[in-house]
Amino acid sequence: MTHPVDPAVRQAHADVIGLFRENPADGPAELAAVCRAARDRLAALPPLDNQDPRTWSSYALITNDVQTLIGYLREAGVPSSEPERFRALLIRVLCYLYEADGAAPGILLAEIVHRDWEVRIGESHHDTLRALERLAACLFAGGDAKKARPLFERVLFLRSSTFGDDDPATLLAACNVGVCLIELGDHRAAFRLNEDTVRRCERRLGKDHATTILASGNLASSLLRLGELRKALARFRDIHKRRRRTSGENSLLTLGAEANVANALQKLGDHEAARAINAALLPKFESAAGRDHSTTKRTRGRLEANLRALGRDEEADEVGGKPNF
Repeated sequence: MTHPVDPAVRQAHADVIGLFRENPADGPAELAAVCRAARDRLAALPPLDNQDPRTWSSYALITNDVQTLIGYLREAGVPSSEPERFRALLIRVLCYLYEADGAAPGILLAEIVHRDWEVRIGESHHDTLRALERLAACLFAGGDAKKARPLFERVLFLRSSTFGDDDPATLLAACNVGVCLIELGDHRAAFRLNEDTVRRCERRLGKDHATTILASGNLASSLLRLGELRKALARFRDIHKRRRRTSGENSLLTLGAEANVANALQKLGDHEAARAINAALLPKFESAAGRDHSTTKRTRGRLEANLRALGRDEEADEVGGKPNF
C-alpha cells in the first residue's frame, strides 16, 4: 500500500524546487546562498516517525531532495553539518533508508555525511557518531556484517570514552556490536556482551525502554544460536509482550518480535504453532510494509518452510508463488 505524502513535505519539496528555479546561480556566492536557503527549508520540516511505513512515501520524496541537495552543498562548499536541525533530518533519512530496505543508497549518503561531519564537527560529536552508526547499519542490512563490525565497534569505543559506559547512546552501540557478532557466528562473545548489555540497560533505562528491549532480543538470539531453545523462546515471548505494550499491536517492531517467537517454535519442532503465527503475520506485514519488503519476504519464506515441514507441499507452493502445473 502506498500512503500519501505529508502536505508539509510536499510543500517543502515545491519550495526547494522554486528556490533553484527562481534564483539562477550565476556564481559561487549565488549558488551558496540558494543552497543555504534550500538546506534551511528542508531543516524546518517537522520530524516524521521513520519506523512507521505510513511515512515512507514522504521520506522517499525528502530523500530525493536531500540526495540532490547534498551534491550542490559539496559543490558550493556549504556544510551539511549546519544547522543542527538539518543534521537531525539527515539522520532521520538514513534511518528511513535502513528501515525501508534502502541499504545501498543509505551507504552512499552516510559515507558522504560522515566524512563531512567528521571534519567539521569532530569524530566524537554525537551526530558524527550517529552518522557512522547509520553507515554501519546500512552495511549490515546490505549483507556486509564483516565491514559493519569495525564501524560499530568504533562507535562503541568513542561513545564509551566520550559519554561513559552507561550512557544510553553507548548502550545502543553495545546492542549493535552484539547483533553483529551473532551474524558473524561469534556466539560465545555475543552472548557475553549481550548478557552484560541487558543487565546494564535494565539498571540504567528500565525494562520497557526501546534499547533494553533490543538488547533482550539480542540475548534471546544468542541463546537460540547456542542451542538454548526453550530459554530463547521464553525471552522472545516476553519481548513480544513488551513490544505490544510499548510500540502497539501492529507496528513492525511488534510484528518482528512475534516472528522471532515463531522462529523459536520452528527450531523446537513445533511446526504447527509456528505455521499458525506466520500465517497470521504474513497479511499484517503485507499491509504494513508491502509485499516486497524484506520482513514480508522472510515471513513468507518461513511460512512456506513451516508448511513443508508439516508435509503440506501444495499449500507451501501456493505461499511461495510456484506455479501449479
